[in-house]
Amino acid sequence: MRISRVSGTIELILVSIMLTGGAGAHIYNPDKVVCWESDCISETNMEWGDYVDVYVKHLDTTYTIEVNDFHILDVMIDIDETKADPCADRTCSVAPDAKFVNLKIYKNQTLIGSYPFMESVDCLKSFCTSEGGWDKNGIIWNDGNEFFIGVNEIDVNFASEDCFCTDPKEEHVKVAYTTVKPPELETSVKLYSSSLGEGGKPELLPSEDSSSIVRSNSVFKAEIKVKNSEKMPAYHVDASVSVKPVETINGKYPPDCALQNIYEGEVDDESGKWVGTTVPIDVRSVSTTDELDGSSGTSEVTYTLRFKVPSLPDRTKYELRIDLTYEDFKERRYQYTDNSTYIEVLPVIEVKKSIGTEDYAVVASEAAEPYTGETTYVIYADCEPYVFFTVINWGNYTIPSLKLSDSPEDSWHKPATTDFDVWRCALPADTLKVPDMESDRWSWDFSLEPGGVMTCAYPVSLLKPGTYKLGSATVNWTEDGYNYSMVSHPQPVQVHGPYIEVTKTVDPASVTPNDTAKVTVSVKNTGDRAASITIMDQLPLKSVLVSKPVSRGIVINEGNETIFLKRVMKADAEETFEYTIDPSQTVMLPPAVVEFVDITTYEGISVSDMPILTVEGTEAIGAAAAVARAEAEAEAAVKSEGASGSGIAAAEAPAALNTPVRKEPGFTGMLAVLACLAAVLIGRHRR
Repeated sequence: MRISRVSGTIELILVSIMLTGGAGAHIYNPDKVVCWESDCISETNMEWGDYVDVYVKHLDTTYTIEVNDFHILDVMIDIDETKADPCADRTCSVAPDAKFVNLKIYKNQTLIGSYPFMESVDCLKSFCTSEGGWDKNGIIWNDGNEFFIGVNEIDVNFASEDCFCTDPKEEHVKVAYTTVKPPELETSVKLYSSSLGEGGKPELLPSEDSSSIVRSNSVFKAEIKVKNSEKMPAYHVDASVSVKPVETINGKYPPDCALQNIYEGEVDDESGKWVGTTVPIDVRSVSTTDELDGSSGTSEVTYTLRFKVPSLPDRTKYELRIDLTYEDFKERRYQYTDNSTYIEVLPVIEVKKSIGTEDYAVVASEAAEPYTGETTYVIYADCEPYVFFTVINWGNYTIPSLKLSDSPEDSWHKPATTDFDVWRCALPADTLKVPDMESDRWSWDFSLEPGGVMTCAYPVSLLKPGTYKLGSATVNWTEDGYNYSMVSHPQPVQVHGPYIEVTKTVDPASVTPNDTAKVTVSVKNTGDRAASITIMDQLPLKSVLVSKPVSRGIVINEGNETIFLKRVMKADAEETFEYTIDPSQTVMLPPAVVEFVDITTYEGISVSDMPILTVEGTEAIGAAAAVARAEAEAEAAVKSEGASGSGIAAAEAPAALNTPVRKEPGFTGMLAVLACLAAVLIGRHRR
């Protein structure tokens, strides 16, 4: 039988410590007897002529163990001579100290020795030896305090016909071997803000995409643990830590983060020992005893380092790198590098955009994470909310020319007023800054000293309930001839309240004299809060009510031909009623008007479109006549432009004839809607 090659590394441990330091603390003495314990022993059953290969990775060495011969020095025979066949029940036994196996040992195919080994059960679990040769009991063979061989069992059998046990058969040996593994150091890193969080405890830096986030010109702490994961000591351990950029700004690498000081101990250890301000760190021992040289050591040490971040105009990624150098017990040098920790340095300029009151302009001085607050607004608020901007220079130098720009309109809000007297009444003096107003962008020009803060704001009207994101504002500036920009975090905003939509349609839109038309009024609350509503509608001029609307609680005032209906409408509720009229002339239908108020006294008015009902062969009256004239003038203008060859120009109806729509609450108010309704009613009474 031939034993196949065995690959792998077997572990041998010292009876003591793991990680020691201090220059000159350890000098290897090959003549010193060292005691070992092993909890990782390999064992192979072998016969005469078998061999096994053992590869030791850290030495890049292959040991070969070959069974060369067996030696039986003394056999005890138990035989009963009184029996007819004395050999029938005889037994043969060999004392442990009388059984030997000769093993040849090769190192990288070169024979380094051929030795007789005596059987000794569990011989490698605990033993003492100096470098090379045998242990003091002559059982364990030691190659340079790195590879150890012993024999746990030698098994010898004799043939049944061999009455006097003179010819051994089926000889087996259990060869045991183990090797010393080098120390293996590993590190772990936690990054903390220089300021304390809740309860006065260190606060971890925020993270994003596996990188920690720090501000320009800030200070952060790195808590670094160095651990020996193996059970062999590491000597003369030195640790170097650096925080260097891995990205360039305009083709050049920015400065490193500057090391300020080093303490031994965890980040919240008030009794931490001051170490120094430079690397490498001499990782000194703190406990236990190393039986190799009597020095003390430990399996883990912790250091806290403070770093100052440079001021950068652009967001840049940095790498925290830890380089360890150390020696094993034979003074061989090893190196370990950990560069798995990344840091994102935010630009010197930060811009925040939020909605609310002046309280939202307050910014924590050491905030590092993007502004992610969520605001809920109810649109019944008596005071209009403001959009606030905060621009901060976190750097250590003045930025003389910055430009903040923002789009003041969105699908759910718009500027409430550009009356700066209104702004002045509501805003603090240092927040009242008048922007340059372009068609769709407002901008502010300013400069900031180191640590300077600029705040400004403008009022908005909230248009409808829903879940939105506040659009981003942008700050642009120039440094050393290069342009930079920074945008605000899109703050989530929820707007709550009723939202009443009213529509009015007529079918058909054109009738012959004495024909009727059906008018439909529909009201829906598309918001998320209930409201009490009052619907008011009115018959058009020169029209007769043929069939009345039917709905619970509807009231018809025949004196001025108005229709009233009151309801409490929950969110998503809808109310519809219909009636039939007989018109005698072409006319514009008055709008259906809905006044609403919710339980918080938020109130408003919604107004429908005003469709035109055409009676063929009749002249338009009232507002319908004005629309007809405008359309005729527009058509004439188009023909005139076409005849002159100057192109076709689109014409618009006069602004006074724009169809009324829902009026939002706020600085715009409801006076325009009320004035429109008054004009309609006056015209009705003059009929």
